[in-house]
Amino acid sequence: MIKKLLLFFMILGSMAAQAQNTFSVSGVVMGEDGETLPGVSVIVKGTSRGVSTGFDGTFKLNDVVAENTLIFSFIGMKPQEYLVGNQTHFEVSLMNDVESLEEVVIVGYGVSKSKDLTAPIASVGTEELKSMSNASAVASIQGKVAGVNIVNNGAPGEAPKVNIRGAASINDDAQPLYVVDGMFVDNINFVNPADIETMTVLKDASASAIYGVKAANGVILITTKSGTKNQKMSVSYDGYYGVQEVTQRLQMANSAQYAGFMRASGDPDLIGHVDNAIAMYGGANGVPSVSTDWYNELIKSAPIQNHSVSLNGGTDKSSYSFGLSYFDQGGIMDYGQGNYERLSLRTRVDTDVSDHLKIGFNMMLSTEKKNLDENMAWFQAYTNNPMYPVMDADLDDSRAYPVKFANAQDLGYNTYYNNPAAVAYYQSDNSQNTVRVLPNIFAELKPFAGEDITFRTSLNLDYRREQGRYFTPEYQVGDNLQQINTLKKDHIYNTNMIWDNTATWLKNYGNHNITVLAGFSVREENWRILTATAQGVADPNYINTGDESTRTATDNGTRYRGLSGFSRVSYNYADRYLVSATMRADGSSKYQDKWGYFPSVGLGWVVSEEQFFQNLNQSTIDFFKIRSSYGLLGNDNGPSNNGFASINNGGLNESGVFGPGNMLPGMIQNGVYSYLTWEMTEEFNIGFDTKLLDYRLNVEGDYFIRNTRDMIIRPTPPNGLQPTLQNAGTMQNRGIELAINWSDKIGDFHYSIGGNATYIKNQMTDLNGAPYIQEGSAEYPQMLMPGESIYAFYGYKIEGIYQNQAEIDDCPIAQANNLKPGDFKYQDVNDDGVIDEKDRQILGDPNPDWVYGLNLNVGYKGWSLSAAFMGSQGATIFNRKRADINKHPRNNIDANLANNFWTGEGSTNAYPSAEGMFNTWNNGRLNDFFLEDASFFRLQNVRISYSLPQSVLEKLKMTNATIFVNADRPYTWFNTNGFTPEVYQGVDQSVYPIPAVFSLGANLTF
Repeated sequence: MIKKLLLFFMILGSMAAQAQNTFSVSGVVMGEDGETLPGVSVIVKGTSRGVSTGFDGTFKLNDVVAENTLIFSFIGMKPQEYLVGNQTHFEVSLMNDVESLEEVVIVGYGVSKSKDLTAPIASVGTEELKSMSNASAVASIQGKVAGVNIVNNGAPGEAPKVNIRGAASINDDAQPLYVVDGMFVDNINFVNPADIETMTVLKDASASAIYGVKAANGVILITTKSGTKNQKMSVSYDGYYGVQEVTQRLQMANSAQYAGFMRASGDPDLIGHVDNAIAMYGGANGVPSVSTDWYNELIKSAPIQNHSVSLNGGTDKSSYSFGLSYFDQGGIMDYGQGNYERLSLRTRVDTDVSDHLKIGFNMMLSTEKKNLDENMAWFQAYTNNPMYPVMDADLDDSRAYPVKFANAQDLGYNTYYNNPAAVAYYQSDNSQNTVRVLPNIFAELKPFAGEDITFRTSLNLDYRREQGRYFTPEYQVGDNLQQINTLKKDHIYNTNMIWDNTATWLKNYGNHNITVLAGFSVREENWRILTATAQGVADPNYINTGDESTRTATDNGTRYRGLSGFSRVSYNYADRYLVSATMRADGSSKYQDKWGYFPSVGLGWVVSEEQFFQNLNQSTIDFFKIRSSYGLLGNDNGPSNNGFASINNGGLNESGVFGPGNMLPGMIQNGVYSYLTWEMTEEFNIGFDTKLLDYRLNVEGDYFIRNTRDMIIRPTPPNGLQPTLQNAGTMQNRGIELAINWSDKIGDFHYSIGGNATYIKNQMTDLNGAPYIQEGSAEYPQMLMPGESIYAFYGYKIEGIYQNQAEIDDCPIAQANNLKPGDFKYQDVNDDGVIDEKDRQILGDPNPDWVYGLNLNVGYKGWSLSAAFMGSQGATIFNRKRADINKHPRNNIDANLANNFWTGEGSTNAYPSAEGMFNTWNNGRLNDFFLEDASFFRLQNVRISYSLPQSVLEKLKMTNATIFVNADRPYTWFNTNGFTPEVYQGVDQSVYPIPAVFSLGANLTF
């Protein structure tokens, strides 16, 4: 009934409006300087009817009525609204829009105006976060925020790796702190991107120090959507459906190329495998008839979709926001079961209980189901020869069971080689189901009327339950077999709590503006795990159906408690001189040293507010600020202390003393206590922010030095003792960030272009006096070495290929090592006539020197086109797949090697011969043949959208209707021999391909 009445009154109002007299209005629009403005949009409010001012700033608009309101808008200026009334001529003056300077930015435990910031902080809105089809919102900012380097992963639901201003630690868990509505979390995969209002990246120590011991790797603040007071309920839908495709596939040698390479090696054993394949599956002219492209067999198209519905609104006392979403991403590995599903619910209600008291409740609930593909199948697809098929129906159960997968052993290969499709099929019955609940309640009290003092208390909980199930069935694939099935189950429980209490005081005394924040926080982190295994289970879901003699169960857990006090003082004089200082004291139960102290200070000078600058400036520079900051941060993500030393049985000659005079023979202490504390990072930053040309051009730049000390390393101890973790390493990151954005509007046409670039130089500076610490494997080391970047590749530099016997005869090194033409010629670094470990040198590292992005947007009326690009320069990756031929000479080779290997004098000076490829001189040590330039440039996203005009929306009773088509990562320019140059820590072995996504979607609001 209410809807019918509303419809009746709307129709009645429309008829009344049409009955009124219409007339024409005209006028002129000028800027603050009195100059006329062309291209100003003049729109009748609530409709799509309007015109643009001409070159002389004038306009004329027909068919208006006295009740209409005209909206005048122009890029870089504040929009103005005028009621028509009886006026027929308007002279409008638009003021420069400094709203971007007044924009409120989320900072730690509070907010700040953009113009008052003394630290580099980047904010990303919901539209940017929804622009790509990703499970995690943080993946969508790749290439869009200066100083942030993101390495994505193509596996369904896998969280990206994120570095903010370089690696702050050598530990794998050196990821940023995510704060979701006040709760500390390790990733945001559980958050639907459409539920995020803003993502704020705190990049330097001054901005992050308020989070103390959690902040050394940077902080990313997530604020979810809330409702608006005095707004009727609106219903919105955001969704898309797409297809994932691997558009750039690694080309491997086909059977003809593989057979030719093996015959060229001259090895009878390798040639025999080729002949076996011909005998078993047929062939002609020495080439097997079967030629399987294992990557093509493993790759399939997979769907991806996301659907979100939200309700928002409010009364004069309350606001509310509810959201429900479903995300589903299929895996692109054929024969596997990879998939990720997420169902999430979000609710938020804020209420003004009185003029002094406000309370609120926020809750996020998510259920995630992840089926895991077996990544080793990608590695097997590289190493396996192409001469046998995926399936062989002629095999009996003794060679293939239960599925008739063909095998490499029937061609004479050992069990190292397993059918990649079979690996994907039999090793993919693994799942992780997670339920996560994050409730938050808060209360804000303003006890004194007219005084800007606010007390706030908030309680955040994070309850997560994860159930893992990993099942391997019985199977037979040639000589690779699983004679009895195995089942493993994990039950993991995380319960984290944070109770924050703050008091904020704001006061203005003329030109003096002061904000003081003080607070304390209590936190507790609990982790429990129960693991059970069994073999021969009758039901693959239950441990107790397995063989009783094989059942095992283990449990473990940790509990950490923390207490923190923190404060921040911000001072602003006349919007010209800015000071911000913070201090946080963190107490933790994780280490023997219970307390750490993390201060910071930031200074800013708004030069454009100075009279001398305004006298010099001729309206070109609208805003110019210089800022500088220093701060100290902590990182407690490393391992905790070992609280005990190990005591083991010794020989008859050993004894130990336990207490006064108590000597027990036959015991020896082999372990030592570790004494660890948090890693410390101090950072200095200097930068500027400027806005030019009527606020259409924005430029931001920063230079920073970030030093990490007390880094947890494992130095080699004296006297052959067991290595023990110590806070003994130091590291530095130095860098430059630059971001430039331009936006403008000409009538109904608007456009923007923006770019950012980051240069970072990372280097170890000390390892407790040690010359290096070796990571990686013995033959393929990655080094921690003072003066070099972390995980640097350390090996032999190739100067070329021995082309003929004369070169061999003239080279003592070649003669001493029985080399042949087609072998590598290494650089003799110390000129001693011997190639040994003294000739090793740094050959590169996996850390990019430059990361950059470019964004383009154009629009005309309801149409919009956007494109995003990003790239990386200077990183090196190790092609572990190709190097595996060292230990397994029967491996397949990639097409790049198959087409370019040395075949005689002058054929190449970069690739070895087929025979040489199997020589340990060439493949048994790390050299730059196996290292590849990981630089790349990618078309990150292309999006075309159309929004229905206001006149149509009114008829449909809608406020927005936009449809779009999207292409994510459709093409990447790169030179590595893999699916992607994005490889975390630089070793390409079993990297899951990152697919392109082509999708169609809509945004609707009622």
